[in-house]
Amino acid sequence: MKPIPLSQTLNTLLDELPEGQKVTVNWMISKTGGRGIYLVFIWLSLPFVVPVSLPGFSVVVGLIQLCLCWSMLFDDVVQLPRFIGDRPLPLNRESRFFRGSMKFLVWLERLVKPRKSEWIRWRSIAILNTLVLAFLAFLLVCPVPGVIPFTNSLPSYAIIAIAAGVMEEDGVCLSIGYILFLATCVYFAFIAGGIITLLNRYYEDILFWLQQMI
Repeated sequence: MKPIPLSQTLNTLLDELPEGQKVTVNWMISKTGGRGIYLVFIWLSLPFVVPVSLPGFSVVVGLIQLCLCWSMLFDDVVQLPRFIGDRPLPLNRESRFFRGSMKFLVWLERLVKPRKSEWIRWRSIAILNTLVLAFLAFLLVCPVPGVIPFTNSLPSYAIIAIAAGVMEEDGVCLSIGYILFLATCVYFAFIAGGIITLLNRYYEDILFWLQQMI
């Protein structure tokens, strides 16, 4: 059965929203049958699609995504901690946030569509997806020097592709997400190897500098 587009679901929810009801991330997740959680992953990853992003911001985003993954693995009800997930969103039809989010969602739904999706519903695949998202979020938290390009964008590309693939039951998009995940792992392994080589080469100089600092 073809899932209802998430943009249509959100529009329906807003039409039926009781007066005075606050729209929060946790409310959106609960009312969209869990699909909204993957939209949260996408939203959080959008600031890092450029090669070099603001230093430090990825740590905050990565920790939030790790909280989501923990909840998806171990909690009966998936949600963010209340001090984050229950903060009201400026989600009304006149807000720039709503218009921009819906425009992106509609654009995404044109590219991502249900196909080759039978295996996506397997429990083992759902757990694997969550573990991969958690590892990618961990990479965002890692204190990699900000001057190195793509250290935030590559994990974010993979997160967006995996989240979109699961959200819209698109096996092709999810497969692309896993390819990006493997590429990200290779890239970080290359960076780690380079850092280790530099530390070995300049070990004595670094040790002397540290002694001078002490």
